[in-house]
Amino acid sequence: MSRTIQQLAQEACDVQNACNLQAVVTGMSRALRDLDDHVRGTVALREHPIARAWADKIASLTGTQSINDIALKAHDQCLALARG
Repeated sequence: MSRTIQQLAQEACDVQNACNLQAVVTGMSRALRDLDDHVRGTVALREHPIARAWADKIASLTGTQSINDIALKAHDQCLALARG
């Protein structure tokens, strides 16, 4: 059984303090598999704030992060989803 949106959002918030790229990539893979149970289609999955928050963390760890409104909004939306 997949995790709830609230659980996935909380994990996306929690991972923002991570420093292990391999663990983050593995965690994102698991999170996206579970998120796929809650959304319809590739575009919805790709544009979901949970997916974007994970991707932003990977960008941060690889030195390719570009702070922008999309990333900031995704983080805010994950916090809201985590709170229910």
